[in-house]
Amino acid sequence: MKNFKNIKKNSGAALLVVVIFFLFISLAIIAGLVSPSVREVQSVTENLNSKKSYFLAESGIEDTIYRVLTNKTIDTTETIILDSNSVTTNINTNGNQKEIISLGDVLNYERKVDAIVQMGAGIGLNYGMQAGEGGFSMDGGSEIVGNVYANGSILATTGVHITGTAIAAGNTSYIGDGDGAKPDPYPGTVVIGTGSIGDAWAYQVIGANVAGSLYCQTGSSNNKSCDTSKGIPPAIGMPFTEENINNWKAEGTAGGVITGSTNCHGDYANGNCTVDWAGATFGPGKITGNLVVNGGGTLTLTGTLYVMGTITVTGGGKIKLPSDFNEYSATIVSDGQVVLNGGSYTGSGADGSYLFVVTANTCPNGSGCSLPGSGGNALVVSGGSGAIAVCAQDGTVSLSGGISINSATGKQISVTGGSHIIYDDGLASPEFQGGVAGGWNMAGWQESQ
Repeated sequence: MKNFKNIKKNSGAALLVVVIFFLFISLAIIAGLVSPSVREVQSVTENLNSKKSYFLAESGIEDTIYRVLTNKTIDTTETIILDSNSVTTNINTNGNQKEIISLGDVLNYERKVDAIVQMGAGIGLNYGMQAGEGGFSMDGGSEIVGNVYANGSILATTGVHITGTAIAAGNTSYIGDGDGAKPDPYPGTVVIGTGSIGDAWAYQVIGANVAGSLYCQTGSSNNKSCDTSKGIPPAIGMPFTEENINNWKAEGTAGGVITGSTNCHGDYANGNCTVDWAGATFGPGKITGNLVVNGGGTLTLTGTLYVMGTITVTGGGKIKLPSDFNEYSATIVSDGQVVLNGGSYTGSGADGSYLFVVTANTCPNGSGCSLPGSGGNALVVSGGSGAIAVCAQDGTVSLSGGISINSATGKQISVTGGSHIIYDDGLASPEFQGGVAGGWNMAGWQESQ
């Protein structure tokens, strides 16, 4: 009986050992099966968060590129929060090239995308007003609806309003209500920006009321202190190249020389053309002399026009594009001075259709700067309005008489008499009847992290 009890006790211990052994074996098997699954779930989660970060970075860069292409207001650094995750974009500008860096971050899984956009061979006007090293001046209650950029100083006196951002490039450039040496005693009379949007950026800012950020190395009589973190803004290239202008001239020349009373009532001798009736329609074409559109005249422009001489529009003269141009624009390019004294200028009536008036004239430098009403400037707009952009980037531009136009470009520009420049987003990438495309082009796009 005693031996039987010992056997029974030993059998129970052995069974316990077997159970424990099989338990460990089972746990090992389960662990072996579960661990890969856990690792797989973790890997899938990490991969999903990484992909979310990538698509977040892509979204940020696409939003920024859209704003650049359409000239929307955007800071050099922007952060967007989406579903508690963030994407930060930075814009680095170097001349006519912009590098855009977008960093997406989902639960600390970061992905970075870089893109480079640069001005293409086509035409794109990205500012309501853009001036060369001569800068520009504004007074008399004049207003620019949009952003402005000058490779020189911006002198804006009492009553001036720039609704967007104002940038003056150069080591001695300034923005404000003064001459850079003698600040105006009435601070804050130049308004830059609207609401909380619209920055001022220059080496020196004087007497300005800035809605957004004020970037300057020195300043006085402003509504806020200088933020010195951005340094001094760089000079940028002008929107048109010599190649652009030569291409327009070639397009006009290919259309043939415009002569005779069929096209030009009045003076048509010596290659001149005077339009003084409502039925003049021509283009593409070339005028070897001067073009005059008088008060009773209406010129319907059906293609690029190259004028070797001067251009004068007086009184109620009109230049328009036909309605079948739809969203397309057209250009008049001149070698001589341009004086638009009153008149109206219209596109086809569709969004994105504009009349471009461009001169390669260098006045007041050089000869041939005495066209009546020009004041020695390369291009003058005095009165009148319409869907028109004017450019004399190698000469001076004078805008006065309460005009209302869409954009102005010049080596040096003066704006007086309550004139208005109302920038339209379509000017950033216009399409021309002659086939020239405009705006920014993609130069690179890659993931860098």
